[in-house]
Amino acid sequence: MNKFILAAFITTTLFGCNSNDGEDIIVDKVGLDISALTEQQKQDYAQISTDINAFVLYVAGTCVDKQEQINADFTTLRCNIADHLTDIAKTEYSTITLVDGKLDITRENNARFIIKTDEDVKFKAPTISSDTLRYRLSSDNSITVQISGEDEQILTTSFRGFYTDGSLSDNGSWTTESIKDQSFIFTDDENTQLIALTEGQAKLIGKDEKSYSWSTDTMGKVVLK
Repeated sequence: MNKFILAAFITTTLFGCNSNDGEDIIVDKVGLDISALTEQQKQDYAQISTDINAFVLYVAGTCVDKQEQINADFTTLRCNIADHLTDIAKTEYSTITLVDGKLDITRENNARFIIKTDEDVKFKAPTISSDTLRYRLSSDNSITVQISGEDEQILTTSFRGFYTDGSLSDNGSWTTESIKDQSFIFTDDENTQLIALTEGQAKLIGKDEKSYSWSTDTMGKVVLK
């Protein structure tokens, strides 16, 4: 049996389908081998893992804006990514194409939102994979958005998520998480249609609990630590 499938079966049995413990064990045992990555590959994985969060935030923001026109007092919202593929902006330092997925958005108050996935976000990123990638935000994994400012809103965000690459049978998963107290700022330039997560720090965790970290500059470009 394929090692990834075996690990997934064992951890699902032990911890249940929505357990981050199970995902962490999969990554630790048969996850992405960071020690085998070149510096350029590390750069690419970090940039994609950061920018996919910008895309999710952009789609979620579009859904929230439309829902507020219908019901300004909503607290929960289901958002189908497939309904917004023509609305998508772009990132400057990565090539990502969203395919599908469903988001569950919870508004805790007027300034704080939590985003999870009801169905994995599926996307393509040819710099790191020839196959469709999946991004899961479930259980303790999520994207958190905090809104501040009056005249000009500032969106501060943190995230933790689980990635799977179907083209890598034995080492096709990893997790990324923003570093505490080093949250990102979501930027959306209406003139250029560029979106980015800027001025934050995150790390990628792969096989054998190996990890590496990075920050993003004021334009959203990854700088490896």
